[in-house]
Amino acid sequence: MSTIKDVAHLANVSITTVSMVLNNTEHKISSKTRTKVIEAAKELNYKPNNIARSLVSGKTNVIMLIIPDISNPFFGLLAKELSKYIRLKEYFLYIFNSNNEDLTEESFQNLIENNFVEATFVIDRRVKQFSKKILNNNKIVFLDEFDYDNKDTNIVTGDNKKGGYLAVEHLINRGLKKIGLALGPRDSAVSSRRLSGAIDCANDQGIHIKSENIFHANFTFEGGLKAGEYFLDKDVDAIFCFNDMSAYGLMEYLNQKKVKIPEDISIVGYDNLYTNNLLSTKLSSVDQNLGQLAKEAVNMIDKLIKNEPLASKNVFVDPKLVIRESTR
Repeated sequence: MSTIKDVAHLANVSITTVSMVLNNTEHKISSKTRTKVIEAAKELNYKPNNIARSLVSGKTNVIMLIIPDISNPFFGLLAKELSKYIRLKEYFLYIFNSNNEDLTEESFQNLIENNFVEATFVIDRRVKQFSKKILNNNKIVFLDEFDYDNKDTNIVTGDNKKGGYLAVEHLINRGLKKIGLALGPRDSAVSSRRLSGAIDCANDQGIHIKSENIFHANFTFEGGLKAGEYFLDKDVDAIFCFNDMSAYGLMEYLNQKKVKIPEDISIVGYDNLYTNNLLSTKLSSVDQNLGQLAKEAVNMIDKLIKNEPLASKNVFVDPKLVIRESTR
């Protein structure tokens, strides 16, 4: 295997000159010398080492994605869509799974420095409020909603309020008025937005959602099981689950108790996971339009890396409802 030293010897130039030519470093090198280096590299079939190139240029083209739980299919789907658009921009995606642990400013800074990344996607509700110094000194795009005091935070996310509205509107349009809500965690801005949209829709339609018909299912299968137990003796004919994982748990519990879906209770989820079509009763769900979300996010982070101006620091992607068998 040829080395940079071999290329330098064949072209009769220094190793530094070869490095600058192959890395397109701005320097006063004649076109004749450049041609000699490029032809020598081709003749020797020399391929530069990416790590070495990074050390010379100070750039790695690596973008980190921080997620809370890699076992949740939603994050896998998001990573897949991001990878597709990142590859088109000639970046590489590095995934860090935080295992639902709090990400402090110190741990975040260590991640950035130890992994030598150009920029970072963060989708993790457990991220504590970062200071303006951290936000302004690092290229960060949040793929989730956060209530930051700093309005300059870069965010690309689904329009969760609109998604909550769509889900409840669908249930009401099917003649269902006794609606239960299986929320996400209490500290989740995403859950709060979906709740806001759901309540707005109910109010617009003259429907009252009772406080006792609201339960925190915590975005997990286990939370969905607890929601099923909670709603079993409640007067509801439909339940809107704030994500699909909790909807799976809810449906499992109701099936065990011989409650028929959708004949007895209709269910709508959120995320539109591919597994929704694999259930015995296929789940209606709000689709976050991850393809468009990923495209917008990659375009934003590409501009940040290139120090180009952003058209907007906050981008909200429109969701859509996918209707299946779980709503009558």
